[in-house]
Amino acid sequence: MSTVFILSTAVTTAAPASSDSTLIGVVIALILLTVAALAFLLYRYLCHNKGDYRTRELAPGEDPDEDCSKQAADEKKEYFI
Repeated sequence: MSTVFILSTAVTTAAPASSDSTLIGVVIALILLTVAALAFLLYRYLCHNKGDYRTRELAPGEDPDEDCSKQAADEKKEYFI
């Protein structure tokens, strides 16, 4: 058994008049610009908040008992009539 190949002349169509490469390029450029803008905003946010560490601890040299005694004296006032 032998296989017979038939060569036929296929009709080819012309290339499209407008290419999609321009549209693809614009979409890729917009995506890259969006990613770059988000990276810039994230960088600015991280640099702005760098070293911003807030604690409720007392500063060195402050007496913690001093604050408690003032508060307790203000709250417990007794009046004799």
